[in-house]
Amino acid sequence: RFLRLLHRVVLHPALVCTRPSTMCAPAVHAPPIEPKPSGLWFALGMLFLVLDQAFWGLPMPFVALFIWATSRAILALTGYEVPLWLVTPWDTLCCMYLRGHGVRILDADTGASTGAADGLAIPGITSFRGVLLMNHRSWGDFVVDPYQGHCAVVARFAAVAVTCFAGVLGRLCSRVIMIERGKTSRAQLLDMCRSHDRYLIFPEGTRRAGTPGSDLPVALAGVGGLKNIWESRRDALVVITANKERIVNERHGRASYNTTLYRARAAAPVRPSEHATFEEFHAALEATWRETWARAYALRDECERGGRVAPYLAAGGRNSAASRLGKTPASKEMM
Repeated sequence: RFLRLLHRVVLHPALVCTRPSTMCAPAVHAPPIEPKPSGLWFALGMLFLVLDQAFWGLPMPFVALFIWATSRAILALTGYEVPLWLVTPWDTLCCMYLRGHGVRILDADTGASTGAADGLAIPGITSFRGVLLMNHRSWGDFVVDPYQGHCAVVARFAAVAVTCFAGVLGRLCSRVIMIERGKTSRAQLLDMCRSHDRYLIFPEGTRRAGTPGSDLPVALAGVGGLKNIWESRRDALVVITANKERIVNERHGRASYNTTLYRARAAAPVRPSEHATFEEFHAALEATWRETWARAYALRDECERGGRVAPYLAAGGRNSAASRLGKTPASKEMM
């Protein structure tokens, strides 16, 4: 409670004092970029962000390891099923991080909002075999998205290094596929991914939050990870989550402890077997990416303009803008 109060009152007055029109503009129409805090507020916010990340990167991996080992021992004795957040110590750490930051996810396909441990994962994701394509917003994505997808994430060496012991834990648990930009070849990446039933990539290639047009989809590069998906003949499932940059935002020096995310999934995976050429496969991915993106951000706009999350939940998502853009129960099509 103290951290949340400190975050809202001391470190982020801009969220209360700056132009409300900037924050409420519809994302699907290229809203103005939220102004970056300046001077003392930015310095304090960045200090708070560094302390937050150091806390989760240094002592908390050991705490998560202890909780994981103790809980697994208890489950082994009682015979209860292992929940997703206890499959590996990395899953335990990610779950603790998300719960500690007060993250909730509103799902466009189920109409449900949850902050519960296993509820943050994509419904039915454990039955999916293939590659997840997710949007890249900030550092927090390396925690949010692997936990949503319950899978390994392809990450650069620098991104793993700055997370300290958390990155090491992810590597030991086979939840991080580490590459070096400019050194790791596409063939090497393909070989590293073969051992994973499911893994995720960020096809945009870089963190986009806070840049011009960042709330609009960009064209997906037809090389690298996408070529590997095509050549390995693996299904590709597009998942877009809005507001991830509000958990941590390294560009603005912010960390939040009460964030609602808005998630949309493609109705079905894009399958290489259904396309004759890579160009056709890439075009199908591009269309699916843009449609799913529009649904996620339309849901965010509908719920945040006027605080209409409760009516959306009561309707089960059936009357939402996201639904009108083509809601389909994606979990039924993952097999």
